[in-house]
Amino acid sequence: MDRLVRAGATISNREDAEVVVYLGPGGDGDVVVAPDGATQSDSGLNVVLTDVIIPGWDSGWGNEDFVGLVHLVKNEDPHAAVYQGARHWVHVRDVTDALCTLVLAESSEIRQGTVNMCGRRPWTGDDVLDEARVLWNRYNDALNHTHSVESLSSIPSPVRGKSTVDVTRPDLGPLHSALISSGGEGWHPLVAMRTSLMEVIALSE
Repeated sequence: MDRLVRAGATISNREDAEVVVYLGPGGDGDVVVAPDGATQSDSGLNVVLTDVIIPGWDSGWGNEDFVGLVHLVKNEDPHAAVYQGARHWVHVRDVTDALCTLVLAESSEIRQGTVNMCGRRPWTGDDVLDEARVLWNRYNDALNHTHSVESLSSIPSPVRGKSTVDVTRPDLGPLHSALISSGGEGWHPLVAMRTSLMEVIALSE
């Protein structure tokens, strides 16, 4: 709602709305946003959301697996579970920006069918752990005044340059096309993994 208001939309009750947006499974509207696996609406646009990162929130939408990795790093828990395979994480700000573009599209024809929304790059649990450890160590070095030349240097991503895992990603083509037709620049998530992790770490207490 905040993102739509910033874009100039007016929020009203369902009966007076030009476009009805429903978040969560089991609803109906012109735009229905639901997690992967939920029953889809029979009309309007279904946005199937997978692997969204929501800092400060630890349940629903797949986010609990991501938050669990941060807790594992902070608590050094060797028995904590790490998700298997790879996930296509995307930050909630990228999600709300894209949804805003789709909701405010001038043509109602754009708000038809089904589109998948997730990140573009696959991340294994170990990849995310490696990134989280770098950030957590930097934070502790700053807190304890134990920085070294290495810790203050620009440390490249531990997973940069690694070959990507063999994993099937949801088809992002329809989303990309719908965003372009809506006047956007297509699906190009901007929030980096490290930014997402820093926000989750900051809000994980």
